[in-house]
Amino acid sequence: ALAPPEPESPLGVVDPWDFGAAYSRLSSNAQRAGRVAAAVATALLADDETVELIVQGRYQSQAGLIVLTDRRVLIVNDHEWRPDVRVVPIEPELVVQGWQDDRTASLVFVTQGQSVTVSVIVDRPLAQEMAQKVRAKVAALGS
Repeated sequence: ALAPPEPESPLGVVDPWDFGAAYSRLSSNAQRAGRVAAAVATALLADDETVELIVQGRYQSQAGLIVLTDRRVLIVNDHEWRPDVRVVPIEPELVVQGWQDDRTASLVFVTQGQSVTVSVIVDRPLAQEMAQKVRAKVAALGS
């Protein structure tokens, strides 16, 4: 007896995380550069996770994304065949540092005794917003 075929994938966009809304805030160049990292990131999201903000830059010398969700910071890149993935938990010890010049910004997440840097962020206002949102989440843990 033949097994029944797998169910068809739903037509149209399937985005239980609100990834598309956050991704659409990136500049067109950042969207283009972050396309592969976006596919990697969405594969790692839990069905009940919500994306709040996305920033595109370079992580481990490759095009990457910082994805802030309702529960963590996910940093991924498009390193061929084996993307680099870093999960940064929102915890009281987490420190976020930011730098910018007249063209780009960098964000550094200091967590669990290591610093994780994403550089060459062209959407500087989004980088500033990312730092503020993560710091607010960390501060909320202390209250």
